Amino acid sequence: MRINRITIENFQGVRAVDLDLRTPVALIAGANGAGKSSVAEAVRLAMLGSPERVGLKKEYGALVTDGAKGGAIVLDLAEGSVGISLPKGTQSGEGLVPQSSALPFVLDPQRFAAAKPDDRRTLLFALTGTKVKPDDIERRLLERGCNAVLVTQIKPILRSGFAAGADHAKQEATQAKGSWKATTGEQWGSQKSEGWAADIPPFDQAALAGERTALAGVDAKLEQNTKALGALEQKAAAYAAARDQVAARQAKAAQLPALRKKLEFDQGEHTKLAESVAALQAKAGTGPRQGVVHNLAVSLSALMDIRNDSEGVAGYHRNGEIADWAEFDDELNAAQGSLTAYENQYGKLDAAGDAEASAALPKEIESRDLMARSIENDRRDIAAAEAAAAQLQDEAAPVEIQPTDVEAARAKVTALRAERKAIDDRVQIMLNAKQAATSATERTSNAARYHTEITDWLAIGDALSPDGIPGEILAEALQPVNDKLTGLAELANWRAPAIDADMGITWGGRAYRLLSESERWRVDALIGAALAEISRLRLLVLDRFDCLDMAGRADALGLVDALAADGHMDTILVLGTLKAAPAAPSDAFTTFWIENGTTEQPQLRAAA
Repeated sequence: MRINRITIENFQGVRAVDLDLRTPVALIAGANGAGKSSVAEAVRLAMLGSPERVGLKKEYGALVTDGAKGGAIVLDLAEGSVGISLPKGTQSGEGLVPQSSALPFVLDPQRFAAAKPDDRRTLLFALTGTKVKPDDIERRLLERGCNAVLVTQIKPILRSGFAAGADHAKQEATQAKGSWKATTGEQWGSQKSEGWAADIPPFDQAALAGERTALAGVDAKLEQNTKALGALEQKAAAYAAARDQVAARQAKAAQLPALRKKLEFDQGEHTKLAESVAALQAKAGTGPRQGVVHNLAVSLSALMDIRNDSEGVAGYHRNGEIADWAEFDDELNAAQGSLTAYENQYGKLDAAGDAEASAALPKEIESRDLMARSIENDRRDIAAAEAAAAQLQDEAAPVEIQPTDVEAARAKVTALRAERKAIDDRVQIMLNAKQAATSATERTSNAARYHTEITDWLAIGDALSPDGIPGEILAEALQPVNDKLTGLAELANWRAPAIDADMGITWGGRAYRLLSESERWRVDALIGAALAEISRLRLLVLDRFDCLDMAGRADALGLVDALAADGHMDTILVLGTLKAAPAAPSDAFTTFWIENGTTEQPQLRAAA
């Protein structure tokens, strides 16, 4: 990436900096606090869009140089301008900035060592173009001895990457641990779970068989005695019912004398009432003569008189013909009965009648009829009592069942039921022991199965973790990166840094964290240069090169000069604190002196 010009106004320690980059390398020097680091930060802000000293966009105003209202950063690239204005943070030309994951690390190489191992791994995977297909991961998993069934199961998930596969394996292992805990009641542990076995309670199969035989025998006795009890209870109930029936019949038969005496009395009373009714009817005579019944009786009497007066007449006219008197006389005789009944109740039609007897007559007739019904009831009750007496003589006496016999039979059944319950309780205890033994065996088997499942998934998860297969693949892909670092170190006459599969960084065999400041700077510079070449960004920013001694600085500038001269880099910015503006080491360099945040002083302008 070629930067032709850098223009910065009122950004942090920079007031006005205009860098015309006529050569691939720009050596930017100045005293402490002159604004050199602000230049490097300005370049990163313009390209990355995120400031380093504030976290929120509303705080962008703090990046503007004290006393100024606004600031701006503009980078002239070969393809156009990229810039950002402050305090609003409005960007321009973002589309011209390469979308490379290596860009933050070439603009600030020390970020690589500060990044998390996973982030470094992800970056190198992307830069080296390492692509792993699910089939290749499957092969590597099987080569590690992972469970083939589980590998086949997880293979579709591997299309989403190692992280997705590792997370899935961990989730499956967690679920299997939950199943193991539900089975054993304990927390899973790799050591205690190996060979775990449930306690098997004692169980005697022969004793269970004996108790079941005893139970069957008691059941047979219980059935037999229950049936006998039922039959005895039925006989006892029949005896009690027959006994009650005999008592009822005896009581009814004992009523015969009183019933016959009552019948005799009621018959006498009925005779008296009948005679009283006849006497009252005789005294009552005509009584009151009015109403429809009286008029009909009068008409009927007149008709009979007409018939009596027609003696000797051959017949009478009926429907236009002469009818014989015989048919008429039959009808008249039937009517005579009704007239007689009327006269019996109300007296003769021509009688004068007694009003007092006429008034008493209806009640007396009612009493006579009531007594007649009482006689009918007496005769019915006598017939029932006589029938009860006859049944007592004809029927045989029922077989007597003693209550003690029933209670003895019931007690026997109760005892057998208690015995059955005791045996059944013992059988259930033995069955529970048998079930517990079977369950313990199943639990042991299930625990072993879940333990195997857990360890198999954990093995797959470990294989898919960054230190597993990804590390193997990255180690294979890292060789070109480490070769590049070795080549760059030879250009600088330094020891070569190396990146291992665990993303550890070493220099001369020593871990990065153990290096001095100047040693770390050398490692960062070499890694930054390697990333710039591998990513093809061809851009590198090296700040604070003044931490090196004079020999180290000469080596660093020699490396930069070689990279520029060989055409490996388009733009390299080297910044450091110096006492005076240095001369350009070679034609690849343009030097700039910054003082008080500006490059505008005539006497301090850039020297070629």
